[in-house]
Amino acid sequence: MAIIFAAGTAFGQTVADLTRKMELLGAYPELIVVNGKISTIDSSNREVQALAVKNNRIIALGTNDEMRFLAGPRTEVLDAKGRRVLPGLIDGHTHPHLWAVEHRLGAEGDITAKRYNDPQLKIVYARGNDGATVLRNTERLVRERAQELGPNKWIWVGLFGGNSIPESREITYPLFTFEDGRPSTLTRQFLDTLAPNNPLMLMASEAIGPAANNTKAKEEMVKYLGTEVQGLSARNSVTYDILFRGRLDDKADFLKRELLECVAAQGITTFSNHYYNSPSIMQTFNLLYQRGEMPVRWGWWVGGGLAENVISDPAREREFAKLFYNDLGDFRGIGNDFIWNVGVANEGWEGGLNCTKVPKTNVKMPTSKVARILRDGAMKTSCSDEMVAKYDEQTGYTRVKAAVEAGLRVGFLHHYSDGTFDALFHLLDEQVKKGNMTVDQIRALRISTEHTPMIRPDQVETIAKYNIMPAFNGYQLQGDIKGGAFLKAFGEQYMTWMAPMKSLMDKGAHPVFNTDAHLSKNIPVYAKDMDYPEQWDGNIWGFIEFFVTRKMPHDGITYNRSEAMDRVNMMRAATIWAAEQILNEKNIGSLEVGKLADFIVLDKDFFTIQEDQIKTIKTLLTATGGKVVFKDSAY
Repeated sequence: MAIIFAAGTAFGQTVADLTRKMELLGAYPELIVVNGKISTIDSSNREVQALAVKNNRIIALGTNDEMRFLAGPRTEVLDAKGRRVLPGLIDGHTHPHLWAVEHRLGAEGDITAKRYNDPQLKIVYARGNDGATVLRNTERLVRERAQELGPNKWIWVGLFGGNSIPESREITYPLFTFEDGRPSTLTRQFLDTLAPNNPLMLMASEAIGPAANNTKAKEEMVKYLGTEVQGLSARNSVTYDILFRGRLDDKADFLKRELLECVAAQGITTFSNHYYNSPSIMQTFNLLYQRGEMPVRWGWWVGGGLAENVISDPAREREFAKLFYNDLGDFRGIGNDFIWNVGVANEGWEGGLNCTKVPKTNVKMPTSKVARILRDGAMKTSCSDEMVAKYDEQTGYTRVKAAVEAGLRVGFLHHYSDGTFDALFHLLDEQVKKGNMTVDQIRALRISTEHTPMIRPDQVETIAKYNIMPAFNGYQLQGDIKGGAFLKAFGEQYMTWMAPMKSLMDKGAHPVFNTDAHLSKNIPVYAKDMDYPEQWDGNIWGFIEFFVTRKMPHDGITYNRSEAMDRVNMMRAATIWAAEQILNEKNIGSLEVGKLADFIVLDKDFFTIQEDQIKTIKTLLTATGGKVVFKDSAY
């Protein structure tokens, strides 16, 4: 249907009058995108040339001519130049505020210390090709920093051995702990002799590496945080709640830079996680929102706080969990367009639940001391009826059970073994058997799991039955831990267990893609967050390519090609299904009229490029709510 204005008057008004009225009423779109190959990723994957945006939302889709007809005198026109346009990507498991710490304080420590006028905001690295050299360099750097900074200033040293994370584990981990768990060289007493007048933190290798503090650091942590923290927890707590204490504007700048440079620049317009042991993270994101400076959206989980492990008595812990979740209330989905709650998280819930049903015959255990320390729980524990009988003695299990019984949406649950899924099924089956919940009520919760490198074929149907939404990042199938360690121990006959994304989809489940990785290029290996192929460094399209090819780029190993995703459904896993997982598919995840105008423009066509070249795709432009938050110089 066309709308035609006569050249003369309409009800005594000229075309100029009508145009002026439309402009005064703010009726024109603020933006139109034209000349695109726009994949809506709606239920039929409709493709259009153009779209129009007003008040951050899509108001029309169609041809170039149709959208140009809607434009007014002040409407901005964005020419996609014939390129592929997709909904903004959703990374449902990543930690920008965590990755920012080693990125800014480590890889860019000198720049950060200068930018915020604080020499404490710098991690120095003790490196070497053997433990003795790393130890000597640690001693030297600590003394140099103590002299440089003066007393009472924080000293932060990262330990890295060799030229890769697996190599560094072999060199640095034994400095922190023996194989039997006893403290090794880097004891608190030893660190006190190195820096008696400064808070001192040491951390090894990667984000999940071991750590140690001296007494001064412990005292400062107790003073400001209420408890001592190490490693992963300390990265956030010490940075945001001690070093940046009372400096909210600096924190906002620090986090905004990370979101712009390492999230939006990848084509991610929404991410999700909890705020890892630092209450001021929420305060900082809220400040960015109030200022209108949030470049991307955040679905946040309740959980992951420092108080999680305060209660040591199991009976009191169970009582507290029931009271806490009953009092908490169900506020999933409540928030605004940029920050909303997606449920209750219990990321590390699997303690005491990790096991496998693989027979313990011909198991190839690693020969190295460190690899034995790192071996996954599923490699050393056989699932048994005795374990099932003790589920209710496990803290993580009882917390998740209490949350489910309180009617809350539970998710962000680690699943590093097939036995962990058995525990979750047991919990849900019991709720149905007791009449506490129906299957449909459980399905409505959209319980989500994270990483999930190993899923038995017989578990796929139950996952679909309960509408559990497993998320996959790919890199935990390789290497020396998680799925990689499992395959090395039990053999490639269990390759069919590795991230069965297509099988889940074929049964009606909606598996989700995410990264759980720091997406920044040019980060030196000693400041890298996790052990994934270097071809994926700062490249979300490398992560995505794996699930289309099932082939690792660094070693050429193919992980069960039959589980390869077709490209349309792979993109759904990174957009609309991811939106379902974080409870916001009504607003994000596809390009449809009424939804928020989150879109990206690519330099190559995801749907037609050779599959082993997907990793060469670059995001040229990212728009959140129709506002451009990243634009490559090549656009």
